Amino acid sequence: MDMIFRSVVGKLWMTIIALFALVLTVFSLLLVQSFDSYYFHKQTNDLKELTERLSTNIEESANKQMTLQLASDLCKTYRTRLFVIDSNKQLLGATDYDETMPNIPFEMLINQSELHIERALAGEHPNPARLIFPGDSNGPKDRVQVLAVAVPHPTNAQSSGAVIMYQAIEDFNGTVSEVRKLIFIVGVIGFIGTTVFAFFLSSRITYPLRKMKETAHRIAEGDIHAEIPIRTTDEIGELASSFNTMASTLNNLVHALSKEKEQLASVLSSMADGVIMIDGEGQIVVTNPAGQHFIRDWLFERQMTPLYDLYQRVVKQATEVSEDYPVQGRIWSVVMAPLYDREQIRGAVAVLRDMTQERKLDKLRQDFVANVSHELRTPLSMLQGYSEAIVDDIAATPEEHKELARIIYDESVRMTKLVNELLDLARMEAGHIELHREVIPLKPYLERIQRKFINLGREREIAILIELATTLENVNIDPDRLEQVLTNLIDNAVRHTPPGGSVTIRASGENPLVLEVADTGSGIPQEDLPFVFERFYKADKARTRGRAGTGLGLAIAKNIVDSHGGTISVQSKMGEGTCFTILLPQQIETKHLDRGKCDDQDDFI
Repeated sequence: MDMIFRSVVGKLWMTIIALFALVLTVFSLLLVQSFDSYYFHKQTNDLKELTERLSTNIEESANKQMTLQLASDLCKTYRTRLFVIDSNKQLLGATDYDETMPNIPFEMLINQSELHIERALAGEHPNPARLIFPGDSNGPKDRVQVLAVAVPHPTNAQSSGAVIMYQAIEDFNGTVSEVRKLIFIVGVIGFIGTTVFAFFLSSRITYPLRKMKETAHRIAEGDIHAEIPIRTTDEIGELASSFNTMASTLNNLVHALSKEKEQLASVLSSMADGVIMIDGEGQIVVTNPAGQHFIRDWLFERQMTPLYDLYQRVVKQATEVSEDYPVQGRIWSVVMAPLYDREQIRGAVAVLRDMTQERKLDKLRQDFVANVSHELRTPLSMLQGYSEAIVDDIAATPEEHKELARIIYDESVRMTKLVNELLDLARMEAGHIELHREVIPLKPYLERIQRKFINLGREREIAILIELATTLENVNIDPDRLEQVLTNLIDNAVRHTPPGGSVTIRASGENPLVLEVADTGSGIPQEDLPFVFERFYKADKARTRGRAGTGLGLAIAKNIVDSHGGTISVQSKMGEGTCFTILLPQQIETKHLDRGKCDDQDDFI
């Protein structure tokens, strides 16, 4: 019930009912009052006029008893009763009592001051008065109301009396009661009709409002396509139309925001750089995939503190800051800028870029320049020194001149080799390497390469061996380029293998063909293995001192193998030897043969 009174329907119904009740009450009071005034005034005038006429007739009549009898008959007709008194208020005559009218005792009537009997006895004509007398039970419902009047009446020439006449006013009260009953019936009917009309009207008014409320709830729950189904031309229809326009505008705005959000999400997700958004409480709220990868790495390292420290600096300085942080062997550059809400900083956005490759390239570039400068400085210094010796005639004999010229020649050959290797490596890394593939016999090819190092191995007491563990007779390769790779590997193996050791060239497998160059030399430290194929990298700088190595051979070898569509890898163990493995895919039909392995390969891992 409380909900009804709080609703628009209940409030409108109560307002209409209260207004109707007020109008009906005022109308009833005015009607009863008007009817009472009119009826009382008319009845008063009629009673006064009737009394005066009867008084005159009685006075002028010769037979007063007959006149009183006629008056009595007339009073019965008008439901009145008449008394004639003398100047001493003694009853001289009266009309007969009728049971249809109230019986007011003469003694009680004569003592009513409202009648102004003294004034009537004095010859005046006072106005009628409304008198109330108690009934038999003396209850309020048994009280008798009459309208009474006294007029002067001369009894003889010496004295004057009065005529008193009263009339019951039950008819008037009954009429008023009927009017009140009619007003009550009209009020009940009006209440029912007003209630029905109020609920009908309020329903017509509140139906659009309920629809607006339902549509607003649907929009609040995410149904931005909701629309109010009202097409009237009144104010509520205009309100509904404005609401629908607002919903359509909101729908377009949400669609535009959603589209912009999707575009922003696509841009963020496709970015190679990490993006992290931090709110005002220092909590990470938005990240892209690269940023999530960064966060996982930092959480693994338990190093999120530097990022929060950088955020505190941004908040304190209210400006963009940047720092580089190493995480799991990689270098991350973090640029963080504040986010503003009006004039207050509400957070920050950080852009994280993996600068490992850039830093590595910078270092490689610096190392490249330094290594080239170092590699060229030594032969140039020697060329300059020995040339000055020849110019200054320091060499006295032709043999000394010839020795100095030989040294100058060797150093120029070394410089030429370095420059050629640099040019080859630059062309290979730029993708300009050209292969001239041929199908050649495998065994004679390997034996020819072996013969190049037989004498060198004999001088250093190192055995140069070949092991063929494949039935593959012909191979599809660029023989010159692959010979360059194998020659470099064998030369390195010979130079780093002590006397009494061996260098083995092994061929196994079918497709791919597996070529291995294994030695029993000093080996390569484990921390240097990942970098042996980089330019100018030397695992042990001391062991190439005074030799012809440039640090470019393995880098060139890797590029040549990659251009064949193959791979090259290395396994080594300090003091036990090194094994370089080359995998070359073949496009020729071969017989199946188990793939070979390095002897004691487990020792190299």
